[in-house]
Amino acid sequence: MELVPATEAHLRSVMEWLPDARACKQWGGPTFRYPFTVEAFLDDCRWQELPSYALVDASGTPCAFGQYYNRLDHCHLGRLIVSPQMRGRGLGRQLIRLLVERGCNALRLDRCSLFVLRNNHAPRALYERLGFALCDYPESPDWLADCHYMVAPAKIINEEGISN
Repeated sequence: MELVPATEAHLRSVMEWLPDARACKQWGGPTFRYPFTVEAFLDDCRWQELPSYALVDASGTPCAFGQYYNRLDHCHLGRLIVSPQMRGRGLGRQLIRLLVERGCNALRLDRCSLFVLRNNHAPRALYERLGFALCDYPESPDWLADCHYMVAPAKIINEEGISN
């Protein structure tokens, strides 16, 4: 597996991983449009504004996707998703570690963060296993009522090693 800059073709694959409005909102957030067109999807995920990456297999097929940016002096991870066909194989862990490594280095930050919906239990459990902890968010936008804010030190990338 290799983390590569996302392309429009990768994002077209990600579109197929979001079969309904619930999955789309869970992944993209409350303002992400559904049903979406290709144009709306590409616009809403802001893939050309935010560092956006695909975890691809040896044939170049996207297996996972994620983004990062500086939010409150943390390397904030967003729109994390693993292909439904590839779940349960440790790719979420690999994606997060690679994004944290790349993002913290690029942004020169030593802490990372993310949001997870309160009812999204499996990803939250993964984030906790990786060293993320619940934290109070210093701002209070209305849409955060359904989310947990989680933070972790960037050193989580070194704790079990990353297998490319």
